[in-house]
Amino acid sequence: MAKEFYGVFESTNIRGRNFSFVSDIDLENGMLIHKGDLVSDKGTQVWEAVVPSTASIAAGREVYVVGNPALSPDRTTTYKMNEDQYYIPAGKVFRAYELQEKDRFGISDYSINGTPVVGEYIVLENGEAFPATAATAPVAGFLAMVYEIAPMGFNYWVGQQVDARSNRVRVEVVRN
Repeated sequence: MAKEFYGVFESTNIRGRNFSFVSDIDLENGMLIHKGDLVSDKGTQVWEAVVPSTASIAAGREVYVVGNPALSPDRTTTYKMNEDQYYIPAGKVFRAYELQEKDRFGISDYSINGTPVVGEYIVLENGEAFPATAATAPVAGFLAMVYEIAPMGFNYWVGQQVDARSNRVRVEVVRN
């Protein structure tokens, strides 16, 4: 999985429990998933991560946000240790949080399909683990309202200038 930046997650105020998951695809922090079956070969209480589909969204399946500690195994450069350079490879056990109404969390703006706007919503789309923007609230499925968009990060030098700035989109769960 080679990208310039990977998703960054902020657990602002989440009251739900966290669970251990495993996926057969690479994932990033801030992605939204469903809980699948218990995975027997990964130890106790490790669940399969399921990417949302049209059927699962319509059925109103519970949504979890991927929020694993961003500890990069590649410590060869300062740049590669940045949180936005971290992703979860397929087959690795990771943490995701159960979301409840009024929970608040933040994700990178580039992790959202569309342009987030304060007062509008993020929702699930078929086959996408990254949320999408919506101007109006859909009738069913996961729904979170954008309450703040704040700059995060800074520039620094490591032989050359590295731009580590982005916007953090903070949302409050309306429905899960």
